[in-house]
Amino acid sequence: GQGVARWDGTSLRYFTTAEGLIDNVVTGIAEDGAGGLWFGTQAGASLYDGKTFTGFGPAEGLAGAGCKMLVDRNGAVWAGTSAGAFRFDGKRFVAFELPIPVMERPSYKMVPGKVWDVFEDSKGNIWFGRDGYGACKFDPSAALRTGASTFTHFTKKDGLCSNNVASIAEDAQGNIWFGSITSDFPAYIEEGGASRYDGKTFTQFPEVKGPM
Repeated sequence: GQGVARWDGTSLRYFTTAEGLIDNVVTGIAEDGAGGLWFGTQAGASLYDGKTFTGFGPAEGLAGAGCKMLVDRNGAVWAGTSAGAFRFDGKRFVAFELPIPVMERPSYKMVPGKVWDVFEDSKGNIWFGRDGYGACKFDPSAALRTGASTFTHFTKKDGLCSNNVASIAEDAQGNIWFGSITSDFPAYIEEGGASRYDGKTFTQFPEVKGPM
């Protein structure tokens, strides 16, 4: 709730709505190729060019709260919020529709389909950690080759600790790690933990049940 703080090696300087930030609850930060800083917030995103902030909210196509930001290797700016995934077209954000996988017993933490995390792996795939829908991998290169969006879904059935994936990371060996958390709806389910995907199989580390 205190905006964003910049450390210059000596002191901290805070930037808030008083300086032009769209909201004081900052939930994600990313830097683009021009050195612009993107701040995801509870009310949209702000782009800081070193002097001024430009806000992007519902009027600019970016709906939802808890905005996480990603600038991929091709310079595309992505956002994930409680309303789903979005991609910046240079002027405004456009909804990026993610398919909904077939679920046997749907459960979720906050909002079904909320994007908790957006991550690019070393192969250029874009991963989305989703509330209630597991993880979704989008392959931009395959989409360019075939002209159709290429998605791969991963859920508990495939080896995730829960279908609420809150964080995604890649290690030096190219394994993809997923941090999963508990469900609150339609009932509390104490499940979660970390799982590692080696490209073929999952290994679970469920000792920490993933409360949040």
